[in-house]
Amino acid sequence: MDQSLQKKEDRALARKGLIYSELSVSEIPMWQLPGKGKVTPDSLSKIVFRMTEMNGQVVKVPIKVSPSAEWGYPTVLDLEYFRAFERALTMAWQRDGMVPDVLRISGREMIRLTGKAPNGDRQKEVRDFFERMSGLQLVAHSAKNGKRGTRQGVHIFERFDQEESPDDHNEPRWAHEIRLADWYWANLNNFHCHIQDQQLFLALQRDLTKLLYQHLHGLFRVGRGAASEAYSELAVNLSLKRLSSFSEVSRQLGPAHEELVALGFVGQWKIERVLSTRGEFTVTWEAGPAWHQVYSTEQQLLHAVEQGSRREDMLLPAEPELVASIELSEDAQGVLKEIYDFVGNHDHAFEPFWKKVAGSFTSPVRRRVIAEVRELAMSRQIRTTRARALVSAFQREGQRQGLAGWSRSDVSRKRVR
Repeated sequence: MDQSLQKKEDRALARKGLIYSELSVSEIPMWQLPGKGKVTPDSLSKIVFRMTEMNGQVVKVPIKVSPSAEWGYPTVLDLEYFRAFERALTMAWQRDGMVPDVLRISGREMIRLTGKAPNGDRQKEVRDFFERMSGLQLVAHSAKNGKRGTRQGVHIFERFDQEESPDDHNEPRWAHEIRLADWYWANLNNFHCHIQDQQLFLALQRDLTKLLYQHLHGLFRVGRGAASEAYSELAVNLSLKRLSSFSEVSRQLGPAHEELVALGFVGQWKIERVLSTRGEFTVTWEAGPAWHQVYSTEQQLLHAVEQGSRREDMLLPAEPELVASIELSEDAQGVLKEIYDFVGNHDHAFEPFWKKVAGSFTSPVRRRVIAEVRELAMSRQIRTTRARALVSAFQREGQRQGLAGWSRSDVSRKRVR
């Protein structure tokens, strides 16, 4: 390998921060109300704000949403299909013990997962959804000492393929194959997809209620059931027209909040003037029993996961710092070097898996598996990265040999939420 390239990769930033540790992608306020998704010279991108916990502190981080110039911003309708898409991933995870990095799904199944009946118009909505989401980019900034720090830019989907074929009644059928971006796939497989009540979401009637429901999930989680936000920021996050009078703001937000209160997701909410700033208001919320029930269930499941498996045994850990803290024997270090010489980069996210490989397989077996994947890569018979192909190859080898910790049931138990 070119040594200059290797040196550049060695200096690459560790994958951590708001986006790479994002816990629920759909809660990023990138969704627009109907009619507001078009890209104009004045809306080539927009800055939204996300409250999150970093190093034990609650911080507000801006995220730049850059849509596809052709397809525009994702709308509330796209949010519905995104929730359906993640539900399909969850079903695959429950069946196979791991979220797949490639999902193949029909347009009809996507539509059914939204609770609607398939038809031609909705098939087009699904196709447009994948086009729009594939062109979307999220960029997060982190400041350091008052200056601009790191920038992280990601796509959610790495690639998509769409194919049309006639069904038994000579009607067109669409099949969609989507490859998830590495960071998104890693998050989902490390339980970084907070629980949301799908049935409650399907019961929501108003478009603004759906956006508010997604937004409050993140705010409630950070505030443990309590949240507040400046009206000016809420208007940006929910793509609302910013109004100036108290009565107008109340009428604008009231119906959506009433719907969430009626369903038990919001307990109380209120709008207050900010006396020091003309035309500014603060909106505060308290979570209702429906949110608290979901949050309690989520915490119990996460606790069970943490008690049932060691973090370093998981395929893609959330905290790269844990990787650096684990001491390696000289033999294990040699195995890592052997693997990294093949895969071509030092990605901390995969390192716990390589350590498990070092402790499970003999040197001849490791060399044979790597040689097999190398041959497939050279003949272009793999449609993924070398790292992912090697992960799959070692998983198959461990299951074939019946090694402890490598059976399908072991993998499934580690990922039961």
